[in-house]
Amino acid sequence: MTKDQVLQLRYLGVFPQIGHREYGFRIEDKNKNVRHVVLTIDDTLFLRKQLMFQEAPDLCYQKVLMDLSTETADRPIRSRVSVTAEDIAHYR
Repeated sequence: MTKDQVLQLRYLGVFPQIGHREYGFRIEDKNKNVRHVVLTIDDTLFLRKQLMFQEAPDLCYQKVLMDLSTETADRPIRSRVSVTAEDIAHYR
C-alpha cells in the first residue's frame, strides 16, 4: 500500500511497556483493507532527554507517513518498527 492508497491513518494511543513505549496506528486503504503498525521507543531515549513524552506521538505519526511514502510492494512497512536516535534527529 502506498501513501496515495491510504484512506485513513488513525493513532490508537500509547501503550507503556517495561523498557519501552509502543505507539499504535491503524492504516486503512481505499479497498477497506486494514493493518496495524506499532512503533516502539526505548525508555532510554526519554531518560537521556533526546525526546519528550509529548513529542513522541507526532514523531511516530510523521515516521509512519514517511514510511508510507517510500513503501513498495516489495518493501512494505513492517508491523513493528523501532524509533531510533536518527529518527529523532530527522524529526527535529
